[in-house]
Amino acid sequence: MSLGIPSADFLASVRDALGREAGPPAAAYQHLLESAGELELQAAEIRRRNAGDLPLLLDKMAGTAALRGWNVQRAGGGEDALDYVVSLARRLGVESAARAESAVFSAVPVDAALAGAGVVCWPAVYDADRERDAVRRRLAESGLGITGADYAIAETGSVIVLPRRGLSRLVSLLPPVHVAIVRAQDVIDTLDDLFVLRRLEYHSDGGDMGSYLNFISGPSRTADIEQTIVVGVHGPREVHLVLLDKE
Repeated sequence: MSLGIPSADFLASVRDALGREAGPPAAAYQHLLESAGELELQAAEIRRRNAGDLPLLLDKMAGTAALRGWNVQRAGGGEDALDYVVSLARRLGVESAARAESAVFSAVPVDAALAGAGVVCWPAVYDADRERDAVRRRLAESGLGITGADYAIAETGSVIVLPRRGLSRLVSLLPPVHVAIVRAQDVIDTLDDLFVLRRLEYHSDGGDMGSYLNFISGPSRTADIEQTIVVGVHGPREVHLVLLDKE
């Protein structure tokens, strides 16, 4: 005999709790019916609004991120960002740092800067399953994981990292300390802005949105252990957000 609750009854109880009425089955996916042209107009408005309010947007991002547990560093440019990363690596006694493949590193060459401080900085990329395992092992031995950000959301203080072929998603998860270097142009205001831009990418990429989105909103936290908040069990114990104040 099954003691489970029928799915229709379960969904009805959720709707009652939320004070919502049942809608047509496809209602949850209606936004995917928007045309590319409609989304391009919405995306243009988002970019216009964010560019017009950029100083306030960056202040909001920094403030919200700090509340979420990020160690926030405002950097006037690439040199300031590199100085912070190198200083952090020295303070932590890091010998090996892993980095993602991100556009920001063309302006912020962390490999060379860390090499000058005696730290090996290597790209966490692979071509085959065997190489994937080797990258995973090397990440476990790295004291620092450095990424850029595809988006950063001021509303939630979150950094968003999208999947890329051949790039280990563990760069921001496995090393004990994560550094995210965020360009001003990658900061958007709200989660709604993110979903509009992602739906546009869905159309642009032929209906492929990738396998996941990595939302990073501060250090890893869990309350599984005696209902006490513990930091760093399922991810980095310390996270740093280096926010570039210029485009």
